[in-house]
Amino acid sequence: MLRHQAARRVCVWSALLALGLYVSSPLITLFNVAADLHTHDMAALGRLINWRSLDTSIKQQVLAGLHLDAQPPADELPEFGSSFASSAVSNAVDHTVTSANLGTLVDQAMPAIPPEAYPTLNLRGMTTLLRQTSLRFARLDCFVAEIPVPGHADETPLHIELRIQGWHWKITNVTFPVARTRTLHVEAPAPAHAA
Repeated sequence: MLRHQAARRVCVWSALLALGLYVSSPLITLFNVAADLHTHDMAALGRLINWRSLDTSIKQQVLAGLHLDAQPPADELPEFGSSFASSAVSNAVDHTVTSANLGTLVDQAMPAIPPEAYPTLNLRGMTTLLRQTSLRFARLDCFVAEIPVPGHADETPLHIELRIQGWHWKITNVTFPVARTRTLHVEAPAPAHAA
C-alpha cells in the first residue's frame, strides 16, 4: 500500500513539474528574446526565429500597409501595377529579412522611445507596462504576447506569436505597432419628457 501511495505521489509531482515547465517555457523564451535584444546578440536571437514564417508575416504587413493585399473580385484581373508592386515588395522582403541583416532590421523596426518616455521607465513605469502586457496560450502549440511600447500609447501593442517547433518555442509572427483607428463616439439625445 505504501508503494502505491509513493508511486502515485511521484506521478502527481512529475505531472505538476511537466506542466510548470510547459507553462513557463514560452516566458523563458520571451525573456531570452528581451535579453538578446538588450545585448544586441543577433546570432542568439536568430536561433529563436522561424525565418520562413516571419518572412511571410512581414510581407503581409508591408502589403497591407501599401494597400496591395486586397484581392480583386473573382471576375476581374488584378491591376498590372498592383501585381508588379506586390512582386517587388515580396522580393525586397525576401532579400532583406535574413539572419545576416537581423541587427539592422531590429534597429529599424523597433520603435524609438522618445526622450519624454524615459522617466516612466522606472519601477512604477515597468510595473504599469507589465500590467498592460497580455500573455496567453492561443492553442497548446501557440503562445501570444502583446506588449505596449513605451511612448507609443496611441498605437497598437507589439504582437509576438511563438509556436513550438522542434521542441523549442520559436517566433513565427511579429506584428509591429500601428496607429490605432479612432472612432467617433456620438451620444444619443436624451428622450423628451411630456409635460
